[in-house]
Amino acid sequence: MYCTYRSHFTPSYSYSYPSYGYGSLYGYGYGNSGSYYSSYYRSRSRRRKNYWDRYTDMCNRWRRNRRDRRSPSPPKPETPPLPTIPEVPTEELVKELHVKDVDLHIKENTEKHRTDEYACTKDRKVDGKPESAELVVRRGDTIKMTITFDRPYSKEKNDLKLCFSLGKNPKPSRGTQVVFDIDESGTKKFKPDKWGATLQSKSGNNATILVHIPANCIIGEWNFYVKTFSEGKDKEGKEKTLIRQFEPDDDIIILFNPWCKEDGVYMATEKLLDEYICNESGAVWRGNGYQIGAKPWNFGQFGEGILDICLLLVTSGFDDDRLKHMSDPVRVSRMIAKMVNSSDDNGVLTGNWSGDYTGGTPPGKWAGSYKILTQWRESGPVKFGQCWVFSCVTTTVCRALGIPCRTVTNFSSAHDTDQTNCIEKFFQRIGNEDEPIDHLNNDSVWNFHVWNEVWMARPDLKPSFPYGWQVIDATPQETSEGVYTCGPCPVAAVRKGLCMTNYDTAFVFSEVNADKVHWRVHSGDRLERIELFKHSVGKKISTKTPTGKPFSYRRIPNGKRDDHAEANRDDVTLAYKPAEGTEEERETVMQAHRTARFPVPETYKEKEKIKPVEFHLNHDNSVMIGGKMLVELTAKNNGRYERKIPVVAITAFPQGYTGNYGEMFHRKHFMGGATLKPGEEKSFGTVMDPEEYLDKLKEQASISIVATAYVEGIDDEEEQTLRKEHTVRFRRPDLEVEGPDEVRNGDCATFVVSFTNPLDRPLTACNMSMESAGFVDLDDLRCLDVQPKGEFRQEFRLDAIKPKKTAAVYFSFDCKEIPDISGSTDIRIT
Repeated sequence: MYCTYRSHFTPSYSYSYPSYGYGSLYGYGYGNSGSYYSSYYRSRSRRRKNYWDRYTDMCNRWRRNRRDRRSPSPPKPETPPLPTIPEVPTEELVKELHVKDVDLHIKENTEKHRTDEYACTKDRKVDGKPESAELVVRRGDTIKMTITFDRPYSKEKNDLKLCFSLGKNPKPSRGTQVVFDIDESGTKKFKPDKWGATLQSKSGNNATILVHIPANCIIGEWNFYVKTFSEGKDKEGKEKTLIRQFEPDDDIIILFNPWCKEDGVYMATEKLLDEYICNESGAVWRGNGYQIGAKPWNFGQFGEGILDICLLLVTSGFDDDRLKHMSDPVRVSRMIAKMVNSSDDNGVLTGNWSGDYTGGTPPGKWAGSYKILTQWRESGPVKFGQCWVFSCVTTTVCRALGIPCRTVTNFSSAHDTDQTNCIEKFFQRIGNEDEPIDHLNNDSVWNFHVWNEVWMARPDLKPSFPYGWQVIDATPQETSEGVYTCGPCPVAAVRKGLCMTNYDTAFVFSEVNADKVHWRVHSGDRLERIELFKHSVGKKISTKTPTGKPFSYRRIPNGKRDDHAEANRDDVTLAYKPAEGTEEERETVMQAHRTARFPVPETYKEKEKIKPVEFHLNHDNSVMIGGKMLVELTAKNNGRYERKIPVVAITAFPQGYTGNYGEMFHRKHFMGGATLKPGEEKSFGTVMDPEEYLDKLKEQASISIVATAYVEGIDDEEEQTLRKEHTVRFRRPDLEVEGPDEVRNGDCATFVVSFTNPLDRPLTACNMSMESAGFVDLDDLRCLDVQPKGEFRQEFRLDAIKPKKTAAVYFSFDCKEIPDISGSTDIRIT
């Protein structure tokens, strides 16, 4: 099955982008907060408004909204003057060839380069002011431009050169300045990794040329000018060359090109790019391995201003001397993972897992990336995010820049803090029970964790892993090379347990395939292995099925929303590890253990002991929040002797999705336990009422059920200690969103959003958030309380602004008692 998974992406191509070394990435000057604003505006030199004025505008906005600025804004440097052109006698001006205008054929070029979805490629109004279209293209392909002169262009008497530049101090040695001739034969063949231009046609005063952008070009906004050379004479009658320079008002934005074989992000299966580049709407899976739910999300990578913001985000991490690294998708993707969180700099999102979101927006309230990114542009780091928010914003940035990307969820995701490639938990014996030693238990297993996969070549890892899906993770969990980032890490290397592979492969391996080890600590710090759990980490690794269509709950097979979510879920677990229980999977684990930075040799020394008494913990995984939950522990004696079980207990704790426990709210201790004859089975049951757990629940409405038991030893059958932990997530209601099937662009559509409160208490502090790639987004809206067992129902009228085959509309409802309720629908905009 794994081979089938890989075969979909097997390309036949060569990549040729510059190699600048793959040592410590941060040794090459990943930026800090001091270079945050200036590096973007050094490279984004639109002449419609001086870019240093734009820089000052943004800094002033941030200053008004942030009293805790780390440092004052850097002084505004003087804008370098344009090259001066010496005065030319009037008689010579007649002989010079002057450029009057350059037509960039924006519509034709953007359709060819598959960039016509970007809002900036169209004439439009922004904040009530008219904005003209910009040219956005992809590297590794040609663009067409028509130059208009003051007289017909003559091949015999005139020559043309083009100059492209990027950044504040462009230099050829940095790859940020190039000057090249325009071939006039019209037959020149372009080299994939070289700039070039050829004359395509002439008509009157117009000359149409094709410009080739190399497949290893630095991404960003390039300015350019045209130089003309003409024959002339000086005052003494001697022949000389007359040079004129014309700089258009428009720049050219150049992005990665996954459709180009020579580009490092090339994806051979073109149909998949409909999803991983072009789809603005998707979903992220959350919950736990037993109860999975999909949250719809608006990526919105083509929205107004989003491309500008994404370029700002990346360039703010590189200083002007290192813009050349923005030609390399490996470096760019690693920088994106660094800059989407604000832990080391003024990145996009501030993480918060405390449950207290005073001064910011609760993570579950977001419905898409658009509001997050635009808020960051206006006022700096956005509060607050958790793993799925970090991941979805990362998907937006990668797709906007042309890197194929998808959001991936790992259920029962391990967090290894000490680089042992094991998840260890330590206990001490108190009476007949093993109690956890909290200060030693730093490793954890999250109910779920969300990261990203990006598709690209890895020339630094040839021949082992030359291309494929790479994990990047913007959630600030552990530092990598001194900063909070992760990846790109080859998924294929994780599957083989090759934990020395760059970057952060050991950490990702532990997330999906580490063994859990329970240790009993004796006096003198002697360790005794209690139990080894081989198959409890890395479950149902999920991403959206690559249909190229928006995710929404509008059309539900058989009327079941869960069926619809499951039908759109693509399980990629076997890409990360062999099937559980196979010899290949065990060899992968042992390979990872051998290459761990700090391995624990005692982990696998002892053989697993046969346990005469078999225990099973049972419960319902689909209880709606507000309902009762029955929990049952069964014990069966498979041994040869009668066994006494003096200690049996079932406890329950509220649990955050990162694995942290709250205060215990339920405990059932079965006094006297039981005595089991050989072959006998006994059950221990308890019921949890909503009055016990409702006020204790954390986000995601998860609880941890812990069953403990002690079996006395007899003759050659040793004593037995049981500790079973199950995570259960209460179901929550979904928003039902009703809307029309179709609406005309510019018209208004009516949507009705509703759900039923499942609790015997009112829902308070209610508010609604909405996002869509095809409609005008609404500001967050406060809503009335929802009565016990009552229905919430509200009507929204939205203006359609973008013709699309199918546009998804996402709503998110938040309240104190049941946060993060979401729903969506889709609609055709004609």
